[in-house]
Order: sequence, then structure tokens, then C-alpha cells
Amino acid sequence: MNSQMIGWISLLVFLLTIVVGIRKNVNLGILAIALGFILGFFVTGDGGAMSSLALKGKPITDLFPFTIFWMIVSVSLMLNVGSVNGAFDIVIKKLVNLVGGRRALIPVYVFLIMTIACILGMGTPGIVILLCTIAASIAKDQDIDPIFMLLSVLTGSTAAVGSPVAVIGIICNGYAEELWGQQIAPSYMLPHALAMAVLTFAFVYFVFKGWKLEKWPRTKAEDVPKLNGKQKISLLGMAVFIILSIVIGYDIGLSAFLIAAVLLLLKCADEKMVIATVPWSSILLICGMCMLIGVVQQAGGMELLTNVLKTCMNRFTVKPLYSIIGSLLAMVSSLTGVALPSMLPTIPDIAEAVNVNPFAVVTALAFGANCTVTSPVSSMGAIALGVMSTNSEWNSGVLFKRLLYWAFILMGVSAFLAGIGIAG
Repeated sequence: MNSQMIGWISLLVFLLTIVVGIRKNVNLGILAIALGFILGFFVTGDGGAMSSLALKGKPITDLFPFTIFWMIVSVSLMLNVGSVNGAFDIVIKKLVNLVGGRRALIPVYVFLIMTIACILGMGTPGIVILLCTIAASIAKDQDIDPIFMLLSVLTGSTAAVGSPVAVIGIICNGYAEELWGQQIAPSYMLPHALAMAVLTFAFVYFVFKGWKLEKWPRTKAEDVPKLNGKQKISLLGMAVFIILSIVIGYDIGLSAFLIAAVLLLLKCADEKMVIATVPWSSILLICGMCMLIGVVQQAGGMELLTNVLKTCMNRFTVKPLYSIIGSLLAMVSSLTGVALPSMLPTIPDIAEAVNVNPFAVVTALAFGANCTVTSPVSSMGAIALGVMSTNSEWNSGVLFKRLLYWAFILMGVSAFLAGIGIAG
């Protein structure tokens, strides 16, 4: 069996992993590691086959993305303290209540709150559920299109692309360090991702004619409890973390573990809950797929895929095409576990071949993948649909179709923005 055939087989194994994992509802990461081990018997590295008895599979275990694992676990532990003790919930509810009766500003406020939460690494499923629930209540109470409110929340989450403490930013930084020797979030990706997020929301606001929402008399604000001492300490800890990791420049993982340890020593949250709510399933998926991608790369599969992509890309089409590829992959699989790990390794050669900034292509890919969170078949879109469907006045079937419709619209918006240079 020649090397090119092994390369094509490795790509087929990668695709089968995604299809079988989704159809059988098995964690893709666990399946990926198992199939990577089997594929390793046919892929040669230094010293022989990667899974041979002589090497004992060590070349495969060496592919475990420790940096990504370290960052996600540490940051999740720290942020979970504020999530478990309710500090984040109270802060977000207080911010939402500031809008008063100015209905035209409600979607803007919701978008800004979600954007800030995601930049600070707080864009967890729990926060999305909270904001979607609040958005659903506001939509009903203030007679605003529920899809408009949902899109205001979900487009705000796209800012996570440029955050060094969000999962997407952590993954992009991990690959950037490996491929180019430097981190690109927040220095490069955050300003470009923010610009794309704002313009995407502006497009949504324009289509729904948000400025025409008339002011209503201010209703009684929802009773929001005051922050207790432990919740205040948790928020202070987050502020210290930002200073340590972003302002001063200490390692993000070490800074996060330090803050988490202090907060747990001060009993700011239930330690068991904090540990249990770390997204272990997502971490397994991400790490497992990264390992399989490493085996595919060693087999020459990524080089073959890169060569195919080169034939249909030039300096004008590369960014919008990567944005569309990211969107389509994220619609049917995991953004962080599949879309990014599978496409990021192809960027250096293609960017060099067509003479474009590779960081701009990374931003286009990540943003394009993230903008399809509005799809009702994606995790966040499904959460949003589930929250909205609890209101009997809204037809869940209609909501599903409209969200899916908007996922494709925003895919086009993202590709357009990438094409005109907003991604860099």
C-alpha cells in the first residue's frame, strides 16, 4: 500500500469517525482515539508504525494536546466557581434590567452582555441558557420577535473567537503556537472578531428594523437578589485573573488554578459541583479529535486535503471559502472538536501558496464556524430553541425553520465580511 493511498484512507477514517459518532451518539473524542490507534498500525513514523509493539503507540499518545487540555480545564474550574454560586446569573440579570422601557435598546443590551460574557470566558452553555431564557421572557413581555432576541444573544457569542480564555480562542492559540510560534488571541483575532460580530449584529438589527421598536412605560424590574460576600469575592477573583493573565502576562492556566484554589479555600462554591461542571465530554471530544488529526497528518492526509483545497482557492476566495467550510462543518459536527482541529492544520501551506495572512484565514474559519451557533441542529441553537419552545404561543416548528434559515444567512454574512477584509 503506497503512501498516497494511506493518506486517502486516513481522511476516510476521519470522516467515518464523525459520521459514526454522530449516528451512534458516541463521544467523537473517544471514538477518535480508538480509531487513531488502529490507523496507527498502517502509518509509519520515526522507528516504524505508530502503533507497533516496538513503539507501544507512544507516537500517538504524544499527540495528546496538553496545552489545550490544560487551558480548558484550568479556566473552566475558575469560571465554574462564579457559575455554581450564582454570581454570574445575578450580574447578568442586573445588567439586563438597566434597559428600562427602551425597547429599541433591548436587543443591543443583550448582544453587548453576551459579547462581554464571552470575551471574559463566561460564554458557557449555562450562561447561554440563562440569557436565552431572559431573552425569551423579554420577547414575550415586550412583544419583540423571539428570533430577533435569540439572534441578539447568539451573535454576541461569536466574540468568543478572539478571547484567550474562551475554548475557541484557546484552541486557536494552541495551534498558532505550534504552527507559527506565537499566540494570535487576543492580539490579532479579538479586534477582527469583534468587528465581524458587531457588523453581523448590525445586519440582524437592520433586517428586523430594531430602531422602530417604540418605548414602552417601564415595568417593574424583576427582583434580583444582591450579591453576597462569596459572590463578590468570586467576581474579584475573576478581575485578579484578568490582571495576572492578560495585563501582566502570566500563564493563563497557572493564573486560573491559583484563583480557583483561593476561591475554593474560601468556600466560595461547592468544590464537587465546580469540578463536576467542567465540560469533560467536550474536552474528551476536542483532545481525541486532535490526536486523530495528528495521525491523519502523519499519514499525509492533511497534505492531500491541502492540495485539493489549493486548486479551488486564490487570494480573493481563500478567506470566504474557509469561512463557509467552517460554517458547514460546525452545522453538522462540533466547532471545537471537529471544524477547528480538522481545518487549522491546512492553513499554513494554503496561506503561503495564495499569499494571504494566515491569521486572517484562521479568524475567517473560526468566525464562520461560530456564526452557525444559530442553527437549531447545533448545541447552542438547540438550547435556544428548547428555551423558546417552552412558550406555547410560539410554534416550535416555525422557530426551527427560521433559525435554520438564519444559520445559512449568517454563513453568507460571515463569508462576505471575510471576503472584504474584516477578518484581516
